[in-house]
Amino acid sequence: MNNELKEQGYAVVDAPEIDRQALAESFDRLPTDVYLRSGTRSRRFSWFAGTPQSPVKLPHKLFYQTAKYEGRPDIHREFDEIDASVYNHPSFQNILGCFVRVTDVNMANTPIEVHQIRIRAGGGFDGNASPEGVHRDGCHYLGVFVVDRDGVEGGETSVHLNKTDGPIYSEILPPGHFLFIDDEKVMHHALPMTAKTGKKVVYWDIFVLTAGEHRRKE
Repeated sequence: MNNELKEQGYAVVDAPEIDRQALAESFDRLPTDVYLRSGTRSRRFSWFAGTPQSPVKLPHKLFYQTAKYEGRPDIHREFDEIDASVYNHPSFQNILGCFVRVTDVNMANTPIEVHQIRIRAGGGFDGNASPEGVHRDGCHYLGVFVVDRDGVEGGETSVHLNKTDGPIYSEILPPGHFLFIDDEKVMHHALPMTAKTGKKVVYWDIFVLTAGEHRRKE
């Protein structure tokens, strides 16, 4: 396991090798996330076992978040699954491989859930990657991998020890960087994004990977 992740609860890791251009088209085709009223987020969701080099997509399931960690009513949400052209691509498999190396998660007995997300801003609206504020996801490990940022200002990602204190980490994650979080130790948040001057509609493309449920009771 990455020493920083183990000791401080988060770590930022340089990119695994990916072909951003090869992934770009799949982000263009993401369906709109109907659970966000603003319509500024698009998403697909799948979960995988096997190995990073040979991921096995598990049967379709609903995405569940509990009020225990989100601070809102329990909710089940259904999203279209990630395209085979994405999870069979070496770039996606390299992202999975990096997640496994840093967290020591064994995909054979701990499936990895993956959200492919595009957040848009511009045209009179801001992009809000984290409408729930500072929060936990209810997993053990979380990873945010940035594929692209096009014309975006703001959108800092932050790590917190609790909901009330300021961040212990806050940065704009550039494309190709991977933020890892021990969701049992720390909380996280992402500030809203705006479009750069002269840009009409801009976007932020990310993969969010999670694994394991919380072991502690709270």
